[in-house]
Amino acid sequence: MLESIYLPEEELTYVNFPVLREERQSVEDITAYALRAYTALSDYNEALYDRVDINTAELEQYINLCQDTCRRLAAAANVPFDLLLELRSILTMLYKLRTLAADISANVVGEPGGVDTEDAG
Repeated sequence: MLESIYLPEEELTYVNFPVLREERQSVEDITAYALRAYTALSDYNEALYDRVDINTAELEQYINLCQDTCRRLAAAANVPFDLLLELRSILTMLYKLRTLAADISANVVGEPGGVDTEDAG
């Protein structure tokens, strides 16, 4: 995770953020899956493997879990902002993976490029 933006006396604890007690397992599951997915993409980008295997059902499951967790954290009385921001950046990465998995028929793996409008005319 990113470095905490809290002062040492304001670190993420159950006392400061009781919602963390309820969401702890979900956050751990999401970050573990995100690290696995990031590692797989890094291995592909470094040419260690020639493809990225993505289980789309599992991907959708973690997207839904991340959305629900973000929703519950955002609705809490005391919001752990740095954790919420990190989860939302993970959710963005999962959305990109879903887009890539849906576009396998075009053999596209990686970031979408820009559109050249000069050749379209």
